[in-house]
Amino acid sequence: MAQEFLDEATEAAKVLRILSHPERLMVLCQLREGERNVSNLLENSALSQSAFSQHLTVLRQAGLVATRKSSQSVFYRIDDPRVENLINAIQVAWCGDKGVASPGDGA
Repeated sequence: MAQEFLDEATEAAKVLRILSHPERLMVLCQLREGERNVSNLLENSALSQSAFSQHLTVLRQAGLVATRKSSQSVFYRIDDPRVENLINAIQVAWCGDKGVASPGDGA
């Protein structure tokens, strides 16, 4: 029981560490509204494409997002419902009603 609790806490800490970077958090907030391609995600960042790509790699390697390639475009989506729950809670706590939309409602 204690080991299971420790394992869960360790996993949660890893995810929270990844979420602690503003750029990655902004990406996940955007993806909460639905799948987006890299160009759309990059529009809200001041980073170079190379630096931004490194943050997407961190999210992908951690299993927080998944990709789909269509022609020349790569689309990202949240791939872990626990992460979506965390992003919802963060948006409610820091953004209030602005920016909080139900998935798929187009907001």
